[in-house]
Amino acid sequence: MSIQYDVSTAAEMLELEFTKMLEENIRFRKCKRCGKYFIMKGNYDTNYCDRIAEGSTRTCQELAAIENYRAKAAENKEYALYSKYYKRYSARVKVRQIKEADFKAWKYQALTKRDECADGKITVEEYEAWLEASFTNRRKKG
Repeated sequence: MSIQYDVSTAAEMLELEFTKMLEENIRFRKCKRCGKYFIMKGNYDTNYCDRIAEGSTRTCQELAAIENYRAKAAENKEYALYSKYYKRYSARVKVRQIKEADFKAWKYQALTKRDECADGKITVEEYEAWLEASFTNRRKKG
């Protein structure tokens, strides 16, 4: 069985395509970053498309994740501190000063402490002191 449609303009073709999308329950949404519409894939709920953003090499999803993290880090000092020390520890893993297993253990502890700091269970100063103390064999400033 086949169905034929008679369309004579681009507008009619778009209307037919849109109608078929609605009939098939294809979900679509407007990207909160670029403002263009996109078809939602899979079962997950997302607000950003996977198009490469204009003037960039990254998708709206990737850029939105970066922007959201930076906004969160600007609001909460504990996130900025975690990021700073994570980069330091990660660099030490790359040059093999620290083993990967030790890094993973540190990362779990650092995330736990960060969340405690965000919840107000410990102060930012206590969190920073713990982060600083977690770096063994490090020369102190001054």
